[in-house]
Amino acid sequence: MRRWIGGLLAAWIGVVPACVLAAGVATVQAGDRTLTVSFDGPDARVDVSGISQGYLLMRDGKLYSVMQAGGRPLVMDGAAAAQLLGGGLKTAPEMVRTLTRIEPTGARETVAGRAGAVYAASYRDEQGRDRTGQGVLGKQPEVRELTRALGRMAVLLQTAAGQSPDGVRQVLDTLEEKGLGLLAYEKQFRVERLAATPPAPGSLDLPAQPAQLPPELGQLLQGLRRQ
Repeated sequence: MRRWIGGLLAAWIGVVPACVLAAGVATVQAGDRTLTVSFDGPDARVDVSGISQGYLLMRDGKLYSVMQAGGRPLVMDGAAAAQLLGGGLKTAPEMVRTLTRIEPTGARETVAGRAGAVYAASYRDEQGRDRTGQGVLGKQPEVRELTRALGRMAVLLQTAAGQSPDGVRQVLDTLEEKGLGLLAYEKQFRVERLAATPPAPGSLDLPAQPAQLPPELGQLLQGLRRQ
């Protein structure tokens, strides 16, 4: 729930219409953090290593931040979560502004037990610099749905923070047209494990009704976030 969530996730994934619904639980390495992603159609949950008392939850097209306060769950909507995160959601300079190309290299790689194809990507970043990289893309329904789930969440975070996700939407439009999902990209993103099974019952439910963030609690959580 820091800059790397908006930056690393949105570097490759955005919002697309779900054509093939799938459910699953994945472990994703995103930079120096490990994400546990549970998803079932349009709903998803992301637990982050090192943050034991909170997680992000997406339900019915809305984003929530769930934390523990006084032994009880505290649920905030996306706008409140973005306000809490403050400057932590600034647009990363390496994010996509304009996609130039995504083309197969002819190489193959297996990631998280899924066969994928290696693609070369070129794009212009937020600072106008040309960048290149390689990613592994797969056609499996659960891989495509994982990409969609993380993408919807990343774009909701950006939107709540008043940022434009137009660049990453170009990437997702291209992936959707090709019928592909993201398995890995450089050292920034890699699916380590992916089980095409439904998440644990109740894990995608709202544990409480969304609440307004009291100013004094916001100051406390800001202090915890900096630790």
